[in-house]
Amino acid sequence: MRNFRTLLVIMLAVFVASCGSLKMPDPYHVDPNPLVNKGGKVSFTVKDTIPPKGFPKKEVVKLEPYLKYEGGSLALKPMLLKGEKAEGEGTVVDFKQGGPLTYTDVFDYKPEMQSSELWVKVTSLKGGKEIAIADVKIADGIVITSTRVGHGESVQLAAHMYQKETLISTTAKLYFDYNKSNLNTSLKLNKDTKNEMDSLMDFIGLGWEIKDINIAAWASPEGELTLNQELSDERGATAKKYMEKNVKKITKSKEERTINVSAKGADYDGFMAALNASEIADKNKISNVIKSQANRNEREQQIRNMTVIYKEVEVMLAVLRRAEISVTCFEPKRTDAQIAALSTSNPDSLSVQELLYAATMTEDFNTQLAIYKSAIKYYEQCWRAYNNAASVDIKLGNTEEAAQYLEKANTIKASQGEVENNMGVLAAWNKDYEAAKKHYEAAQSAGIDVNYNMGVIKMIDGDYAGAETAFATKKCDYNLALAQLENGKIAEATKTLDCAEKSGEVYYLLAIIGARTNNTSMVIDNLKNAMDAVPAYKNEAKNDKEFVNFATNSDFMSLIK
Repeated sequence: MRNFRTLLVIMLAVFVASCGSLKMPDPYHVDPNPLVNKGGKVSFTVKDTIPPKGFPKKEVVKLEPYLKYEGGSLALKPMLLKGEKAEGEGTVVDFKQGGPLTYTDVFDYKPEMQSSELWVKVTSLKGGKEIAIADVKIADGIVITSTRVGHGESVQLAAHMYQKETLISTTAKLYFDYNKSNLNTSLKLNKDTKNEMDSLMDFIGLGWEIKDINIAAWASPEGELTLNQELSDERGATAKKYMEKNVKKITKSKEERTINVSAKGADYDGFMAALNASEIADKNKISNVIKSQANRNEREQQIRNMTVIYKEVEVMLAVLRRAEISVTCFEPKRTDAQIAALSTSNPDSLSVQELLYAATMTEDFNTQLAIYKSAIKYYEQCWRAYNNAASVDIKLGNTEEAAQYLEKANTIKASQGEVENNMGVLAAWNKDYEAAKKHYEAAQSAGIDVNYNMGVIKMIDGDYAGAETAFATKKCDYNLALAQLENGKIAEATKTLDCAEKSGEVYYLLAIIGARTNNTSMVIDNLKNAMDAVPAYKNEAKNDKEFVNFATNSDFMSLIK
């Protein structure tokens, strides 16, 4: 600490001139040196000991530290030292015993402070007069490595909502006479619901691939148990035969198709539901009578009795004598190749879901953006299209365009998690970390995983342990290495960077690791690579206090000149 030694020599000369008995520590220590920005704050401590008989009894000295940087300076809190017989304020230094000399302070970091120096103005106040002794540089400042967070945030695409397989089902019913299982198209219920059956046949006539045909056959619950099961079996068989005939006729196929039949027996639950929903005044009474029967046979007898008293009950029972027929088909779809081709040649022929899906089938950002712009053009009220276009623009570095798309998306449908996340990314890139945090929190509330992105905020706030945990989901990641380095895990950070995709920022961080480990070749080799990739790193290195110990190295000087 050559500058501290200079300070002591100057103070010694003053005190010797005044009383001839000064003994001061040599050197002083500033921790850390260079100063370091952590979470927007810069704190430091000067700590040492004034030796016995080292401070004149009647002397008063004022120390006024200040930070000097281009375009300004920042005055820090002053400190007064005084001898044991001196009057006025100040920390008393015992002449015989000496005493500790400790100074600490903290101040807010500003970007213009990066290239700076910590100085102290030394003034003697003996006799009530201020005598300026000297201005002495005591430390360099300020290391900002923790703020060199990379743009590795995760952007969020809204789901395309396209289903490669869509199943469409249509149902119809066949009704049967009391205790009968033969097909009777003249039955009133069958006539009344003929349009349902016609729709079912028209559906089959579309020619779509049939996934399955299912039949559920039922009997009304007033009959005897064995008879009801037999009736539902027979009604299921009748419905199956009916469908086999019509499917072959419509599809003109001789192939036997599997039709699944399930004989359900008596539909007691269906009857009770219809009873409870009816307008029969005594429905609660009827329900209680039926439910109170000791066994199923007695219950069925009571239901038969009710048909004599209440005509409405017979109507309820009639609709339960049925076979429910359900046909499920695969909705025809374009192939992926067709969708991909049309997305760039005839995008207006595709649905918005198909367009958003098509964009996911290419890794070319410009093609993705073109497809999303087509989706915006033809489906201008789709917030997902605007959000996804913004996501690609963020990856391409088109931040202004991305911001406009996100604003539009939020206008169409506010508070969507994907949009909030992407707004947070843009805010972080603009160094508005408070806004970024709010957007991320809103996205998280909407179910979006923002853990990695919040790691960036943690780095800026000085929570390096929290950031390392947040970044740990990615391996060989620049930001993970940065967090590891700031946590003092130099070996882990080096390993992470060694397997990371090489870029200017990766090389630059490796050079910083070289500086912290006093590895000259690591500094020079990686700085050269960083500057080759990003020429602006030349000026960065020139002002970066990480390399203060290499300022006179000829190879370093050659790189930054």
